[in-house]
Amino acid sequence: MTRRIFLLASVATPLLPQKTEAELVARIRRELLSLPYYGCFDFLTFKLEGTAVTLGGYAMRPTLKEDAARVLDGIERISKVENEIEVLPLSPNDDKLRWAVFRALYRDPVLSRYAPGGGITGPFSRRRGGAFFGGPFERWPMPAGTLEPLGAFPIHIIIKDGNCILVGVVATKADADRANILANGVAGLFSVKNLITVEKQK
Repeated sequence: MTRRIFLLASVATPLLPQKTEAELVARIRRELLSLPYYGCFDFLTFKLEGTAVTLGGYAMRPTLKEDAARVLDGIERISKVENEIEVLPLSPNDDKLRWAVFRALYRDPVLSRYAPGGGITGPFSRRRGGAFFGGPFERWPMPAGTLEPLGAFPIHIIIKDGNCILVGVVATKADADRANILANGVAGLFSVKNLITVEKQK
């Protein structure tokens, strides 16, 4: 059986007709992207095998993990949901690092074009449903005393125990390298793993 990991994208399995499967994948992706607690500091994936779904990735809050499974349980064509989403530990220091990396990347003169309203096209356009990992005008919960911006961001920032993982899609390798350099320049981080990929050009 073919196995593929979804980055909230599409995939094929041999147990469903192609059209029906594509519709199911689109429904799963839509349901996950509509979760009100899914934001820039989370990262969700899913794997579809026939009518069974395995959820993966990282969530800042337990409610996101619970809600992700709940919305998929409500889809009649899904027979089973395995929830392997990892809930990130609560940490004031990690919260500070999230925002430090966020500001370093999205306030950068070059990478700021990936922020909502930055003018980037392709998979990052609001006309195409927002960034690769998010939809337009997402409502994200805000830590006390902060104002998290609305919108969709192509680069997701995962912080765990002082370590950073960058995940997403950008237009060029230079942008991916720049994000890596900027994140590595944030004081207090123990490590940075850059998993940003480059959009395939048509």
